[in-house]
Amino acid sequence: MPAAPHRPAAAAFVSRNWRALLFGGLHTFCSAPGQTIVVGLFIPSFSASFGLSAAEVGGLYLLANLASAATLLAIGHFIDVVPLRQFSAATIAGLAAGCMVLALAPHPAVLAFGFYLLRLSGQGLMVHIEATATARAFTADRGRALGITGLGLPLADALVPITVAAAIVAFGWRGTYEGIALVLVATVLPTAWWLARRMPADPRRATQSGGHLARLIGALGILARSRYVWAALPAFALLPFMLTGILFYAASIAEARGWPGGLIAASYPVMAISHVAALFLSGSLIDRFSGRILFALHPWPLLLGMAVLAFLSAPSAVPVALALIGISGGIAKTTGTAIWAELFGTANLGAMRSFVAMYSSLATATAPFTWGLLVDHGWEWRAILALFIGLGALAALPIALVELKLGRARWLS
Repeated sequence: MPAAPHRPAAAAFVSRNWRALLFGGLHTFCSAPGQTIVVGLFIPSFSASFGLSAAEVGGLYLLANLASAATLLAIGHFIDVVPLRQFSAATIAGLAAGCMVLALAPHPAVLAFGFYLLRLSGQGLMVHIEATATARAFTADRGRALGITGLGLPLADALVPITVAAAIVAFGWRGTYEGIALVLVATVLPTAWWLARRMPADPRRATQSGGHLARLIGALGILARSRYVWAALPAFALLPFMLTGILFYAASIAEARGWPGGLIAASYPVMAISHVAALFLSGSLIDRFSGRILFALHPWPLLLGMAVLAFLSAPSAVPVALALIGISGGIAKTTGTAIWAELFGTANLGAMRSFVAMYSSLATATAPFTWGLLVDHGWEWRAILALFIGLGALAALPIALVELKLGRARWLS
């Protein structure tokens, strides 16, 4: 049996690679203005300022998400050919522009455009940059690195909402968006520009040739010809679809189950902690085994957590459920990038991840409407959760069966 590759201690690893790790973590953390958990804090202000119902604001948000998803595929692949620091700077500037559009919005149509910029630049491209740049910068310790840079998301979930909520009270919602834009341009952009100077280059980028469209079509063709990709696609939609539905309707679920109104929100730190733990653990396991194996396992804690929400009535079920969901989120964050690098290398990683980002954004966008449609037709929350648990299990099966077959073949060989 060959000796396991030497893995440097965590402190030494971080010390040697802190610039690349900080670059990735900065982008995940600063994606927060485009994440639903932050945008949701402004919804009451949008409704009051523009005379819109919650459903009307939700409709604008849905349209913005759909447009963002379509745009991600069109521009996300440019990270394969545009210098990283320029791609990063343009994305941060776009996120700041989205904040200013919302701060100055005189009409709901402008509000929708602001949503579009936030979702495209924040939720889409900022995370896309972190995952793609980190996967390219690391090889032997790719999983560990993705686990560390992914910490920006739970850290932002823990710190940014409470900061933004306080700022809205102190400065108003428009002033808060102006302040976010200022921070992005004055501090985040120059910091990212400086860090990107020291990011390791992918040597295979220099070998790419042909037009942008040809590269994108070629990368999508590679994905389309892979049986593994077709088996994995249903599982890729699970976490964004299920988690968005749960978070969007958290108050309604709590009320229907007889729990205190703020119980689910109060349990978010538990989800963040389990997310962090799963990031570290899955990153290490990817480097020892395979991102594909862990990816096949990631839906099951999520589905178990949903079962806890559906069938256990005690208030203690909520933190348990969210802890399980956080485990799935942490595993999905690291494996969702690692598997493409494992299967296809990193030369076209940007194009492949832009497709995955688009696909995930579509799942996120459709969740509130789909779940709400069932509510409008009189479904109880227990029945809704049970339905999606069953559908989720069916979606998770193809990739699980593929990995079982591959594992058996490896064991017999």
